[in-house]
This record gives sequence, C-alpha cells and structure tokens, in this order.
Amino acid sequence: MNRNTKIIAVVLVILILATGIAVLVNYSHSKERLAILERQEILLYEKGTEVCRITFSDLDEIGSTDFQADLKSSTMMKPETHSYTGIPLSELFSHAGISLEDKSRVMVGSIDGYCVPLKIEEVTAMDNVFLVYKDNGEFLKPYNEPDGQGPYMIVVRGDRYSQRWGKYVTELNAE
Repeated sequence: MNRNTKIIAVVLVILILATGIAVLVNYSHSKERLAILERQEILLYEKGTEVCRITFSDLDEIGSTDFQADLKSSTMMKPETHSYTGIPLSELFSHAGISLEDKSRVMVGSIDGYCVPLKIEEVTAMDNVFLVYKDNGEFLKPYNEPDGQGPYMIVVRGDRYSQRWGKYVTELNAE
C-alpha cells in the first residue's frame, strides 16, 4: 500500500468512528426526549439550566384558557378557526418562578428538532403565545399517532401564517 492509500484509509476509519459516536449520542438524546414526550412533560429552562418539569397536573394548578386562533397553511384554501385550550406562556414561566424581565427570547424545542425562537415581547403580550393541549375540546393526539400534534403545541396568535406554531413541544428555554 502506498502512502496516499494509507492516509485515505486512516481518514475513512476516523470518519466512520466519528459518525458512529454521533449516532450513539443522538440516539440517546432522542430516546430521552421521546420518554419526556410519553410522560407528557415539558422541560423549562432558564438560560440553558433546567429549572423544572411541568406535567398535566401542574397545568390544572395554573388554570387554562379557552381561546380561538386561525390555523393557516399553504395547503389550505382558507384559514380554519380552531378553539384551543392552553396556558399563556408567560404564566407558565411565572408559575415555575422564572422571570422573563432580563430575557430577550424564549426558544421552543420539539421532539422532531424543530425550534421556534420567540421574542420576549411576543411572549409577554396579552393573549398571544400559548402552550396548548386541546384542540376543539379534544386532547392533542400524541407524536406517534396519525395527525398527532401533542401532547403539547405552541400557538402564536399574532403569527400571520402560523409558521412559528410548534407541535410536539418538549422544552422551553428563557434566554
């Protein structure tokens, strides 16, 4: 084997090892997120540090709000009005003891890797951003069911085209 062939072989071995390690790390992270979703928990972070986990029973303590919002999509001929049940995001953070005063945004993370950055002004605006768990009186279907969106999703009423709505929400990080 000449020198160039040896170099290529070593580089390939290193790349294969790095890929294998990345797959293992990602698998572990995905498995953990799926377990959180199955337990119907939301992880609340403050500047990247986990503060608490919120469950359905916590949502009962906080108290929910029923509201309407228009779901808009490029696949729809016209917007659909839905009746949602959920909690204003600002109240959720307040209940968890997380102040939003010195923060600039909230990052919403979902099991499928989708992230939604929300400005603090949007989150603290009256009746704008909600953590939703019911759509038209029915609990959101879980991730592994057809048409599943839940158990939690983010609805941004002020979002003109529903582009920053997020389903399968597992974490909220106030930064």
